[in-house]
Amino acid sequence: MGGEPVYLNIYDLSDQNSWTYWCGVGIFHSGLEVCGVEYAYGGHEYDVSGVFATNPKDAPGPVLFRESVLVGHTQMSPQHVQQAVQEMGEQYKGNAYHLLQRNCNHFSNDLCVKLTGQPAPLWINRLAGMAVMLHCLIPTAWVPPLSPPTASPVLGPEPVHVDVHQEERQGLLSPSDRQRLHSKDAWPAQQPQLQREALHT
Repeated sequence: MGGEPVYLNIYDLSDQNSWTYWCGVGIFHSGLEVCGVEYAYGGHEYDVSGVFATNPKDAPGPVLFRESVLVGHTQMSPQHVQQAVQEMGEQYKGNAYHLLQRNCNHFSNDLCVKLTGQPAPLWINRLAGMAVMLHCLIPTAWVPPLSPPTASPVLGPEPVHVDVHQEERQGLLSPSDRQRLHSKDAWPAQQPQLQREALHT
């Protein structure tokens, strides 16, 4: 099949996954790898995109890479892929993150569908879906923190260096988000570091 392969990179967020994985559930982080870049979503307190880019299989934070799943292929060029991801950042704001109802796996699934027409495997987010039905299944303490690097060079005094091009990361922000981030009136004089939220299931 022609086109660029699209991989879902899946990471363990809990040691309990070694027991629950074989039952088809677990606490996972995921990112979508395409054109040599991995795209993922994380939460922060600001009303700008929570989407970020990293090197493939190199998610930030205390996560353990588990496996890659070939979801399909895309006919989009790298430029069109980045444009699609940027557009999704308008929906996936950092302060819109929800552990059960809008997490990294929801983003990965939506991006999978947008790029390939195929959804992500259901099991990566099955526990969150069960928890929504049962109201409270996952203790928040089980989920380690994970902070997206996209906004860190702008919002914090010290940039977070990730081995992908700076323009790639900044390109994920919409023009309105970039203007807001660079406005001197957008943030307090003492700019806080992004808090490490309990992000991903």
